[in-house]
Amino acid sequence: MSESAPKSSEVPDADDEGKRYTGTSMRRVEDFDILTGRVDYIHDIDLPGCLHAALVRAPHAHAAIEEVDTSAAESHPDCELVLTAADIEEHYQQTPGRLGFKEWALAHDRVRFAGEPVAMVVAADRYVAEDVADLVDVSYDVLDPVTDVYAASDDEVLLHEETGTNLADRDEFVFGDVEGAFEDADNVVEGEYSWGRISGVPMETAGAVADYDSDTDSFDVHCNLQLYTFNGELVYESLGYPAEKVRLHVPENIGGSFGTKIAAGARYCALAAMASHQLERPVKYVEDRIEYLQAGDSHSCEREYSVRLAVDDDGTIRGYDVSFMDDLGAFPRYPLPQAVKPLSVLSTSYHIDTVRYEYELYLTNKVPQTAYRGFGVQQHTFALEMTLEKAARELGVDPTELRRQNLVRPDEMPYELPSKNIYDSGDYPAALARIEELVDERERCEGGLLDPDVVEAKREEGKYRGTRPAVTLEPSAGVIDYASRFEMSDDEIEANTREDVASFPEHLAADLRPDGTVTVHLATSSAGQGHQTVVIQLMADGLGISPADIDVDYLNSAEAPKDFGAAASRMGIMLSGASVGLADELATVFEGAAATHWGCDPADVTYADGAVTRDGGGDSLSLADLAEFVDDDGHTATYGYENPAFDLPEFDDALVDKLPTYPGTAYCADAPIVEVDVNTGHVDILRYYSLHDCGTVLNPDIVQGQVEGAIAHGIGGALLEEFAYDDSGQPLAVTMFDYLLPSITNVPEMVVEHRETPSPFTVTGAKGAGEGGTISASAVIPTSINAALEPLGVTVDTVPVTPDRLRAKLRDEVE
Repeated sequence: MSESAPKSSEVPDADDEGKRYTGTSMRRVEDFDILTGRVDYIHDIDLPGCLHAALVRAPHAHAAIEEVDTSAAESHPDCELVLTAADIEEHYQQTPGRLGFKEWALAHDRVRFAGEPVAMVVAADRYVAEDVADLVDVSYDVLDPVTDVYAASDDEVLLHEETGTNLADRDEFVFGDVEGAFEDADNVVEGEYSWGRISGVPMETAGAVADYDSDTDSFDVHCNLQLYTFNGELVYESLGYPAEKVRLHVPENIGGSFGTKIAAGARYCALAAMASHQLERPVKYVEDRIEYLQAGDSHSCEREYSVRLAVDDDGTIRGYDVSFMDDLGAFPRYPLPQAVKPLSVLSTSYHIDTVRYEYELYLTNKVPQTAYRGFGVQQHTFALEMTLEKAARELGVDPTELRRQNLVRPDEMPYELPSKNIYDSGDYPAALARIEELVDERERCEGGLLDPDVVEAKREEGKYRGTRPAVTLEPSAGVIDYASRFEMSDDEIEANTREDVASFPEHLAADLRPDGTVTVHLATSSAGQGHQTVVIQLMADGLGISPADIDVDYLNSAEAPKDFGAAASRMGIMLSGASVGLADELATVFEGAAATHWGCDPADVTYADGAVTRDGGGDSLSLADLAEFVDDDGHTATYGYENPAFDLPEFDDALVDKLPTYPGTAYCADAPIVEVDVNTGHVDILRYYSLHDCGTVLNPDIVQGQVEGAIAHGIGGALLEEFAYDDSGQPLAVTMFDYLLPSITNVPEMVVEHRETPSPFTVTGAKGAGEGGTISASAVIPTSINAALEPLGVTVDTVPVTPDRLRAKLRDEVE
């Protein structure tokens, strides 16, 4: 816990005049049930007569499937069903794909990554199903694998022969006269950087419980699928059924996700539903931890960056040129927008007018990428911050001063990027100054971690300390329509109009109960972010009632409109805006119902603080009284909150050009104090300083938790976590002994300060809060390592900065 973390307050007394719930650290309503084990996760759901499934997974990274012999498995007395690709092809459809790459729920003709599902076995329980799965005999013709982007770019071995190339997509964006900027600049700094595969590793793995009803010819699928209303098509189109026949239900909490339950979760939903359809009994499948790590579609970006920076002798940055090769794995799935989202923070916190941005996305024999917290922005931020470090060294200037000189100033807000996104508000120079002040006051003083005498004494022991602060950005609540550019030609994008842009509003519904309480229905799953609490706080303020009189539950995918849901730092803006709008809509409904009852004009009725009154008449109705008169056909009120960028003309150019559009830009100024043991290559973070500004803070405790958790993720990505592979395409991190997560032993004390610079673009002034720490820590930990090793002239260029990599650097450059 950070030393500045706010204490949870009691719920404010509703009778205290002027008290508001929003902005207070009201205790999370979710926590009691979670901590007492009363929450049902997917693993806890067992329908009557439920069968259990296990998957037969490929042992090879690349192989042709010659035969799948299921005879021994089917002859087992406890086997209920064996599904193969041939069975699916006969009865069902391919899963919708990206960039024209469709795939079957089970490997068809060829396996393209180790662990890819080849068959599903169903039995009375999971233990038996696992035993029966061992009886499925698959014959393979092993093929040469492609295990990195450089081999993939040669196209000597193709993953999908029909495409003729392993290059799934490429694009180049040029803003301004880039070549002119580099020709005219006093200096051109070049760097190459590598980013390894990491993941969110949530507490709960992906799973589904499917129940087919033959009477209605429809499915109910309980799942922990993230974005379940947005990505429902991955399930119902695989089944060949219309959306209204496939109802996806999510529990109140899905045990974490961070983007990792988008693609694989849909596959499991479809497979369980297919088995249930064949057997007319419920079927359940939940990944075990090894399956999740090995082949659960849990891996994220793996990139090779080449960067150039044009900078004058006086420190002015004239141009930025960044390109990368991204390892997508075997199929291009949902995370393709990770390649483009960084355009929303193209120059991050710096004023750079001229930029070229290029990417190439390659297919390899690895687990397909999924989304992950930060969604491509942390990789982009890392590459730019590392290049700034190198530029300062080559210019012989202080890296912090170079950063400060080029920061976007508050008088430039709202600030339009060359890529046409707009930063809404903030004071980046003040944030950098404050984090420097904190470190100077607390750590450079006598006895502090960076006391010069202490630093010098530690060097005698082979331990080098340092820090390098930076201001990093967290784009939030994007208009996700830009993701469709991957399916469009340049001519189609050119012909795009403002009317063609899809907004994906956030949807809420509410019911007034007979006892006068209100139930709010969400159309998005919660993975621990505190959605229920924040909705209750906002609705309590909007309706003027106690939080105890508001409950929250979830619509299934057939009840809810196609919503985007919780991802990409979206919900602080979208859910809060929807809550404010829904409260206003309910007040209007209450006034109309009372007016009808009294036979008067609605303009003569006023709702406030849980009751409606008739102006001048003295008549009053409580919410419990009103429940008798409110129309109960469907929901009492519904509301769809449009993304604020959608209605702001400032964003029109970006929206029409299919460029990432994010109306709320939160920011961090972070300074980790690192200690590098040059004898072992081990890096300790001794203390972590962070200033965080997410606009209006809706619940300080929840924001604090989001910041701390995000920083912990960033520490893992910078120092510990990596899904490595050998040359044959075999994953090397398939247990928690191999895939190292941050824990209490390596997550340091955090000193976090919060500033509030409300966004002028959002209803509540809120911005995102869930990804900033990950984005920032991933960049400033490597730059701080460089600061610590500055006396030795050693710099890092690859994350994670593992001891073996760092020792190799030290041997090569020092010893």
